[in-house]
Amino acid sequence: MKLYILAIVALFAVAQVQDLQAQGACSSTLESIENANMEEVSAEYKRLLSYQNPYCDTTGSDFEKLMKKLSAQLLEAKATTEIVLQNMGEPYYRGSLADYENQKVTIGRDGKPSGKSLPPAYKLPAGEYFVVYLWRKKDYLIFAVKGGKVVTTKWWKKGDY
Repeated sequence: MKLYILAIVALFAVAQVQDLQAQGACSSTLESIENANMEEVSAEYKRLLSYQNPYCDTTGSDFEKLMKKLSAQLLEAKATTEIVLQNMGEPYYRGSLADYENQKVTIGRDGKPSGKSLPPAYKLPAGEYFVVYLWRKKDYLIFAVKGGKVVTTKWWKKGDY
């Protein structure tokens, strides 16, 4: 009986460690996200992004905090599009407002969707060019660019019409 109980306790402990390791793959190694500089935040963001871990897709995760911190730093620095791409990687969408509308999801003759699901154009912040990152397959981080520099950022959640 004691052996049986020890085996159950051991299995529970292994499951807990595996769960912590899975969450740990979305935990920042930075001492403080708030006090980190843009280079540190960018490196940590890219590291967590590379794991493609579902724990990163939760509200309040270190990954979300890094995205918000990095977007604020890029806005404050009035970063160029190239600097945004260097720090955050390839976006879900980038282009002008004229091209933006052409990217909308439509259903083709074959019944298959084409284009990208994007926030409605009237919800976009003012800008000439947009760099859009998709998070959790439903939230968007939008960088609006004017004159080659980021002028504002905005989060948009699917269903926010």
